Amino acid sequence: MIASGIGSLPGTDMRGAVAAMTEIFDELVPLPELPARGVGAHMIGRATAFLVDLPVDHGPGGWRLADATDHAARSARSLLRSDLDDLEEVLADEEATVKISVTGPLTLATGLHLRSGESILADSAALADVTASLAEGISQLLAELRRRMSQVTWAIQIDEPAAPGVLAGSIPTQSGLYRHPAMEATTATRLWHTVIRGCGDLEVGMHCCGDPIPWTLAGNAGFSTMWCDITDAISFDSAAHLDSAAHLDSAAQWVESGRRLGMGVIDTMKVDQVPSVDRLIDRVLWLARRIQVDPTLLRSGVMTPACGLAGWSRSSAAEVCRTLRRAADLVDEQLDQAG
Repeated sequence: MIASGIGSLPGTDMRGAVAAMTEIFDELVPLPELPARGVGAHMIGRATAFLVDLPVDHGPGGWRLADATDHAARSARSLLRSDLDDLEEVLADEEATVKISVTGPLTLATGLHLRSGESILADSAALADVTASLAEGISQLLAELRRRMSQVTWAIQIDEPAAPGVLAGSIPTQSGLYRHPAMEATTATRLWHTVIRGCGDLEVGMHCCGDPIPWTLAGNAGFSTMWCDITDAISFDSAAHLDSAAHLDSAAQWVESGRRLGMGVIDTMKVDQVPSVDRLIDRVLWLARRIQVDPTLLRSGVMTPACGLAGWSRSSAAEVCRTLRRAADLVDEQLDQAG
């Protein structure tokens, strides 16, 4: 089993963060996100940097479609380009597998607004246009990265923390008095499939830390990896998504279908609390027992934090990443014995 990061890190030093990630997670290097740098580096702002031919700006109500880009939008694009330049310099022509995180269309729709101020969830045509623009932006960027870093194998992580809320109809409108209607399953699948097509033949996974995880829709859309939080499921006082028979069964079916499972084994809400290596291994073994599949099937999986580490101290974030790597190096033998 390999280890990797899943999202954000503390601080503003991207080159240092990239260097740390390449050193610790040498089998699957996550391109870090550093939201402390400002709105252009936050989840929605970073996603706008991928959009093609769709100007956006940032005002009191947040990010919205606009007639022309503003300073915040230009800053978001500049940060993304600078981050990729730093990655190229740190790798220095070395072979690597690098994972880039991109906010998915459902979550982007909750944080990007129409000119009127309402979420683009309210306008199906705008949502389709934004998704197509996002997919084209990913495609163009990947083509450039392949030319610039031909020795790198790329993977894409689509972040969809808001997907459960969008699908359940629990996202509030601008006024807060109403909720946007639940998105139809076919619409969500179509939007995700559009983004996956933009990624070409790359491995594309969904990261969903919401509840419930849309396992079936993600599989139908074509995702090959599901990155999810398993820490809450281990708590006996929790009713988290993996702690129900239906979702345990879905996780089992996902693994048995040959897809990869990304296991968030570190509770990132417990800030600066670094678990032991043995505890992380126990969590993977616990999951193997609960989903009742051949434990060796999990060897193709990835161990990660449950979510981003931006709220952690830099020293604790570094230590938890190193602990995660050590656990991943040791867990395969335990899975073989369990099998």
